Amino acid sequence: MKSISMKVNPLYSDMDTSIQFHFEFSKGDCKVGEAMVSTYAINSSVTYLKSQGITMAKQEKCAVIDHFEVVDDLTKPCMNKLQHFLRIIDMKEIHSGFDLTLNQYSE
Repeated sequence: MKSISMKVNPLYSDMDTSIQFHFEFSKGDCKVGEAMVSTYAINSSVTYLKSQGITMAKQEKCAVIDHFEVVDDLTKPCMNKLQHFLRIIDMKEIHSGFDLTLNQYSE
């Protein structure tokens, strides 16, 4: 997974008030694929966290993989890198907007 680099370009969509991420996967100087992921709030539920006298609102989010196109032999490491990023940015759920079995890509 370390030999694959991933570039992340965040975009904001006014139309459906979501944040979208465009991912480009590269191996060395060669582009090997790309993906597009949209993020949404789940049920508009907000959790309030108190930390050091400050109250912060935390909203649960989910991600939908709208597009994923990668060179065949690099599909699994690229999907693992993508899922790792989505977990880091605290996506509670990950769904696909097309026919993709995410479990086959899990580590």
